[in-house]
Amino acid sequence: MENENLSNSQEYKKKFFSNTDSFFSKKPKYIYPEVKDTTAILSSIASKPNFSQVRARYKTQKFLSKFLLKSHLNWILYSFTRKETLYIATKNHIGQSEINLQKMTILSYCSKSKDFIGINKISVFRDKEFINEEKKEISKYQHHYKERSYGIFETNLKDE
Repeated sequence: MENENLSNSQEYKKKFFSNTDSFFSKKPKYIYPEVKDTTAILSSIASKPNFSQVRARYKTQKFLSKFLLKSHLNWILYSFTRKETLYIATKNHIGQSEINLQKMTILSYCSKSKDFIGINKISVFRDKEFINEEKKEISKYQHHYKERSYGIFETNLKDE
């Protein structure tokens, strides 16, 4: 009896707040087998041989993110392994010195990880191709106030 008197919008509200109907369920009504979701698309792209370096860099970046501080991770551009060396590229000299202080910590965690157990040496360097944001040019003379007039005055008064 109640449902007969409800308008269409009121019925939607009732179904939404009562949660009894599967009207607002999260599952789609139709599943299209030919349409891939985003994870399937990204995993198929990542499995291509062209992206082997990306996979390797992701693996080392994920490893470093488990124990380094976020401030240290912000200095790192990318990292990769070659033979028995872990290479870490930083943004500038400050990041290089900060990561150099963490070398022993990284080596101790590498010895405990099964993927990085052969790492004996860590090389930290600056990437010179990394370009910081352009700095604004600072003029020698800065106005600290807004100039309201430029000294051009006209007087309409005449002497009698």
